[in-house]
Amino acid sequence: MSLAEDAKPIMDLIEQKQNCPLCEHSAKFIGIDSGRKKKFYCTNCKVFVTHKDSVEDIAKLPKTIREAISKASNQCANDMVLLILDAQDVRKVNWHCEPESNWS
Repeated sequence: MSLAEDAKPIMDLIEQKQNCPLCEHSAKFIGIDSGRKKKFYCTNCKVFVTHKDSVEDIAKLPKTIREAISKASNQCANDMVLLILDAQDVRKVNWHCEPESNWS
C-alpha cells in the first residue's frame, strides 16, 4: 500500500467543536470515512457516529427520542460506539453499538 492510499483526508484529522445534536451540550467531533461521517465526543452522551448530513435531522428529533439515543450511547461498552442511522425520518431512525475500531 502506498503512502497516498494509506493517508486519511485532512478533514478526518481535525477535531472541531459543535454542540451535541442529542443533548445540546458542548461537544467535539472529527470527520471520518473521508468526511462523510462525524464521530462525536460528548461528556453527556459519550461517543457516537452519524452521517454528516444527519446532524441537523438528529437535532430536530423529539426530545424523548434524542434522550433514548443518548441513553443507548451511554450503555455501549467502552470499546464500542453508537451508530445512528436514518435520522431524517422519526419513524425509521435507528441506532446500535458497533466496535469503535470500525470508526477510527
